[in-house]
Amino acid sequence: MQKFNHSYRSILSGGRLFGLVLIFLGLVVILTPVFVEVETNTLKIVLVAGIPFLIGVILVTTYTGTLLDFENRKYKEYQTLLFFKLGAWKKLPKIEHAEMILHSFRSRNVPNGLSPTLSGEVTIYKIVLISNGTKFLALDFEKEKAAVAALKKVKEGLGLL
Repeated sequence: MQKFNHSYRSILSGGRLFGLVLIFLGLVVILTPVFVEVETNTLKIVLVAGIPFLIGVILVTTYTGTLLDFENRKYKEYQTLLFFKLGAWKKLPKIEHAEMILHSFRSRNVPNGLSPTLSGEVTIYKIVLISNGTKFLALDFEKEKAAVAALKKVKEGLGLL
């Protein structure tokens, strides 16, 4: 079965970064009794460490994506939760054209204490699938090389080459 899987997740996005912080804090709390003698009940330590660790794992493993099944002419826009892809398969319409476009914009975020405060010019490489003369689906990539390779694979899978 010929498939194409695309997911877009930035490690520095707010939720993902917050999840990494929670995982780190959970590990620090659970490992502290190994190095320092504490009088706290082991169950309390496990609960205090386990809850943020579990929430962190959920935040880090949650992302969205698109799966294209060229052979069966269907697609699925999904969200993952703990590595399970949730979403329904839909019929893929006839794609007339696929192209790559650049989307550049000025990025600026407000300091929130979690995500880095960065600003600057950002370029997103978009693979756009066109059906019935209109945009049907757009896939985002941070790197041009990845977008070019994906465009080639999508065009081959859809028979547009």
